[in-house]
Amino acid sequence: MPQPLMPGKGVQYGPNTVLKRPDLAAAIANVCANWSLVENHVISIYAFLMGDYLPRVPGYAPPTHPVARQVMDALNAFNPKLELLCKLLDWREPELSQQFREGNAMRLRKRYNERSEVAHGTWAVCDDYPDALILAPTFGAMMIYKIRDFDAISERILEEVRALGELTSHIYKKREQRG
Repeated sequence: MPQPLMPGKGVQYGPNTVLKRPDLAAAIANVCANWSLVENHVISIYAFLMGDYLPRVPGYAPPTHPVARQVMDALNAFNPKLELLCKLLDWREPELSQQFREGNAMRLRKRYNERSEVAHGTWAVCDDYPDALILAPTFGAMMIYKIRDFDAISERILEEVRALGELTSHIYKKREQRG
């Protein structure tokens, strides 16, 4: 868990600061790359559910709706994507909807906030912590992030990727059985 930086410690930040800590820069990139898997699952689930009204071709996978993918892809912010999915689940999978809202969606919002802090944070270095990056927020204490902190965030994101993968599989199989 990131720890607060003691007041009075000198930090340096500016262009290419994270490159002074290449292992930690890679860990930031890994958080972002793992998050893209979450967004891909959200888009896929939405496209599967919207594909219910497309014609089925016997012997082929249930269709996904290409316009649904475009709509989701056009949304830049995650919360509107998640809300669209929740509303579609209310309609197409009401037995899953409440469970999704109270479980997956709540956890996804937390993971999104963590990912956003990492992806959009102002990062600094401190000579007293050569194995860390310092998050310099607009408000609040500066926080010391070590590799284990980024790895923990990545693992929490990957837990959600696995959960969304199971949901995607469940929805896919259900539609496949409908034939």
